Formats: sequence, structure tokens, C-alpha cells
Amino acid sequence: MKISRAHKNFAARLRHQTSLEYPERFLGPNWKDVLNFWLYLDTLSREELKIVHNRYCALGWAESLKNLTLNAAKVTIGYEYEDAAWLAPTSFASAYATLELIGSHNLEAFTFLPLFLNL
Repeated sequence: MKISRAHKNFAARLRHQTSLEYPERFLGPNWKDVLNFWLYLDTLSREELKIVHNRYCALGWAESLKNLTLNAAKVTIGYEYEDAAWLAPTSFASAYATLELIGSHNLEAFTFLPLFLNL
């Protein structure tokens, strides 16, 4: 299995190498989607990441959406793993998109993941 930079960061933050071998134990029922998203992040160019950043900034603070996303992930995998998952990617947009994927079964709609579409 190929391991993304974010997945390596996740394991390093947890100080738990088992999360590389058994991510389902740490990332919840949507772990495959999270790992695929993290691999996708590794393919993005600087220009594409800048586009995503600009889209993220255009959302404004969207605090209620951020809190909803954080809570959905916390309910799914707990605070310790949620915190490591949020810090694993390298940008706020990718961090919140990761949390959306983790807690997607507890959310009605995506806000941050669509920022990565049509790049």
C-alpha cells in the first residue's frame, strides 16, 4: 500500500506506527476515503493548491460549518485521533476536508471537500 505524506504525518503525530498498517482502527469507517484523499493531495501542484486556498478563503470563517465538521469527526474517531487527523494534511482546507470524510456519515452535506473539485 502506498502511504501519503499526510498518512505519515498522522502516524507521527499519534506516535503509533500501527496506524500505517491498520488505518481503519484510527480513521473510522470511512478510512479508505480518507487515505484516497490524502493520496490525491500528494498529486496536486502548487497552482492547484493555491486555487484550493483561494476557494477556502472565499468561504470566510464559516465557524459553524467548521464546528459541525470537527464534531462529526470527534464523534466518529474521538478527540485524540481527530486532532492528529486534522493536523496531518498541510493546509486548513485539506484538514477540514479530511474531517468531513471521517465524519461524512454524520453530515448532511460537504463544504470543504468540494473545494478540491475541478482543479
